[in-house]
Amino acid sequence: MKRLFKILVCAIALFAFTNVAEAQQPEGKRLLLNIVRKVKPEHVTTLRDSFLKCRVETLKEPGCERYEIYQSCEDPTIFFIYEIWTTEEAHRQHNATPHVKIHSQECRGIYEPDFKGDFVKTLID
Repeated sequence: MKRLFKILVCAIALFAFTNVAEAQQPEGKRLLLNIVRKVKPEHVTTLRDSFLKCRVETLKEPGCERYEIYQSCEDPTIFFIYEIWTTEEAHRQHNATPHVKIHSQECRGIYEPDFKGDFVKTLID
């Protein structure tokens, strides 16, 4: 019962934080995401191909302005993902789409566990 209570409190806090963050997005600002990931060498093609399939559907989503992947010249196992969304809500809805779920399943276990990736959210004009 105690564990269930803790889970419920966390869920409520997450919901409350989400609403606060959404309310703080200034009018006319867009969400820019810069993500850095490193895959195990044998999975370079897996990430690239899965991302590009997901990209086709993602670019059709309302609120998606850019959805790109770039590969490092120095280390082909490092990828840079660049996304622009009109709102944080559009990005949240994107994360719940079937094509993102498929992409997540296809990429399960391919990332280099010792690499500290990056996930930076920035509001832009």
